Amino acid sequence: MIKGQITIKKLPKSEVEIIIVIPWEEIKITYEKLVERAASELQIKGFRKGKVPKKIAEENLDKSKIYSQVIQELIPNYYEEALRKNNLNPIVNPEITLVSSKENSDWEIKILICEKPQINLGNYKEELSKLNKTSDIWVPATQTGKEPQKDQQKKKDEKIQEIIKWLLENTKIELSDILIEQEVNRRLSELIDQTQKLGLTVEQYLISSGKTTEILKDEYRKQAYETWLIELALNQIADEENIVVDNKEIEETIQKIPSEEEKRKLEAQRYLLASIIRRQKTLDFLASL
Repeated sequence: MIKGQITIKKLPKSEVEIIIVIPWEEIKITYEKLVERAASELQIKGFRKGKVPKKIAEENLDKSKIYSQVIQELIPNYYEEALRKNNLNPIVNPEITLVSSKENSDWEIKILICEKPQINLGNYKEELSKLNKTSDIWVPATQTGKEPQKDQQKKKDEKIQEIIKWLLENTKIELSDILIEQEVNRRLSELIDQTQKLGLTVEQYLISSGKTTEILKDEYRKQAYETWLIELALNQIADEENIVVDNKEIEETIQKIPSEEEKRKLEAQRYLLASIIRRQKTLDFLASL
């Protein structure tokens, strides 16, 4: 049962601000429950495990850590309630800020989320159909009268690259800073992991590549923007054209993988695999216009 207040404010770029006010009484009850739980596991000289008096237990526990656990326990219920009651559908992880957290006062938490933005693709079918006709490249046939398979694939790849370029230049969309910055941070984390494996620091990598941190972040922001734009545009087209992926297609893709270990990994990521297949089917559809 939610006892506090939830306030919703719609912001530009499909962002939504959720303000949660949790009564001190609820904070206090949860705090005391967590103290009791921690005390039951506490081992202090002179007391049997689970028999430490509450006052002594509190003196030996990290108060800030307990209050952090209070927030972790309470926020999910408030967050889910806010989404359910207001029909909100975030597409990335929320950004959570503790606004105020004084003892004996109500606590205030701000949560910032981003929903799927509005996308304007214009008359993409007609425009891409024209593009496909002008981008058809003649390739000499073999003696059998058929194009070599590698040439057919090359033409298809070039056509898909033209389609992606068209979508980047013509899709009208306002992307949230949340989307961009979370993707930038993900790429930075990957870079840190990669440089560490090579025995380097990020600073050493930047020096060797002749870049500054800001230049790198700007590059990542551009890449993040393009990645999200293409992802959202293709998803919208797939929805409009009712492009779906069935279990048979997923199974066929998995069975093509020679490595049993890779097969098991894909089995555990069927949702991700389905989204990749759907993306390719959508690109194939656009290339056939």
